[in-house]
Amino acid sequence: MLEYSRCKSVGVQRQGEDRRVVSGVLEDELYAMACEISVDWPSLTIESVQTRMKRFTTGRCPRAKDVFTRAEGWKIDSELDGKIKKEIGRYGCRHMAILMVDCCRALARAELARELKAALENTPDLDRRSFVEDFHQRYPDLRGYLQLR
Repeated sequence: MLEYSRCKSVGVQRQGEDRRVVSGVLEDELYAMACEISVDWPSLTIESVQTRMKRFTTGRCPRAKDVFTRAEGWKIDSELDGKIKKEIGRYGCRHMAILMVDCCRALARAELARELKAALENTPDLDRRSFVEDFHQRYPDLRGYLQLR
């Protein structure tokens, strides 16, 4: 019998050439929360952060709504995970901080996948390793942020 279940979902929407919106939802028996992050692409700058707490366990959790807007203006790079956890997760909700990190990582993976798919349509025998290296040259801040296997 299932005694615990956690569902986490992240989606990335492309809104024009220079804007991406990432939506994340986490829900389990203790927590239910959502965040939406608008990012300028390709500068990788967080334009806005909206959070919603439906179910939580501590009085700090609802503060995520106010605390997480501090990330507006931050850049998605290899330092972002620690910055989110230390500078805003500590004062708001740690679970929301992890969800936000997951959203930013998903954006990086989604853009890599989107560009790779388009490149493969044009060049089916594309060298994927070279493509990834080129991607990192175009978006150097994502080097080390994308964990590729």
